[in-house]
Amino acid sequence: MQSARGWPTVRAMPSRKTARRPTSKKPAAPASEPSSDGRHRRSEETRRRLHDAMVALMARENEMPTIGRVAAQAGVGLRTLYQHFPDAPALYAGTFDHVVATTLATMPPVSPEGPLAERIAGFVERRARVCEAWTPIWRVALRFSGHDAGFRERIERVNQLLRGRAEILYAPELARLAPPQRTLVLDLLLSMTEMEAWEHLRTQCGRDVEAARAAWRFSIAALFDAAARLLQTTD
Repeated sequence: MQSARGWPTVRAMPSRKTARRPTSKKPAAPASEPSSDGRHRRSEETRRRLHDAMVALMARENEMPTIGRVAAQAGVGLRTLYQHFPDAPALYAGTFDHVVATTLATMPPVSPEGPLAERIAGFVERRARVCEAWTPIWRVALRFSGHDAGFRERIERVNQLLRGRAEILYAPELARLAPPQRTLVLDLLLSMTEMEAWEHLRTQCGRDVEAARAAWRFSIAALFDAAARLLQTTD
């Protein structure tokens, strides 16, 4: 089972000390009514359209759209929007969760097997795809994180997830390092490949997607080369 944010949740086991209920002769109600299922599907579709509209507007205009513009882009009325999201921060948070969950669902599991160069290339390709998809909504999350604990938690959990994937992918190289060096290399790796670094390469440096990927591949290879040479000097 997953939470509304797309992260796993834990359900409590039912207690065995449940009082015996009297037997009822009435037939049990159906688990779900078709009309209820239809309403749920329509509700989910409306929310998806609102999320997609928010992402499209931010990507096109590089700014936070108003509630009215999101509703118009999605083709729904303001009343319908407010039935799903009580205010703008709730819509932004829901869109952040939608973008993260949708992107992560398409990402394959990582493996520490294979040559380092191939693993770096795969890491950069996936990370670049994430940055291209997330950068607009990530800016919103950073903006709200200064005063909203929910957004701070979202950012922290995403960073932990990405760090965990990197630890698996580069396990052979990291295993050779002492714990302080291992932490340092991971910190540098994630700092070099964070959203802001990608946006700097793409907007400030004017690099296209492949040129930005090449810069990351070069930087990551240099980082692990430096770590290997450091290991040689300490042997």
